[in-house]
Amino acid sequence: MKKSNIEIGKNLKSARIAAGYTQEEVAEKIDRSDRHIGQLETNRTLGSVDLLLELCNIYNITLNDIFSDYLKFDFDKDNKNIPTIIGYHQLNEEYRSIVDNLIQHLNILQRNKNK
Repeated sequence: MKKSNIEIGKNLKSARIAAGYTQEEVAEKIDRSDRHIGQLETNRTLGSVDLLLELCNIYNITLNDIFSDYLKFDFDKDNKNIPTIIGYHQLNEEYRSIVDNLIQHLNILQRNKNK
């Protein structure tokens, strides 16, 4: 069997930590062993699509968050990528607003610096 070149373990681990779960807690939620979660996070095993969707729902993220290193986006004519902040959607409305305002402020600072 050919080994996959796609390694998503670090993204899964980051998402789990951002969601505030231990490997044991996730394993219990999806009826798997914590060892299996560890193997997913260290790229020693691949998860099925069903399993990845289940993890996305637990972590409140999308498959794009997991596979972001392998997806190429072309959202505008300047070919700028739109980054994803893992854990953003888990924040309450007040904290999301703070993050949004901070990003907006930093973009303004950057534009003014580039003038």
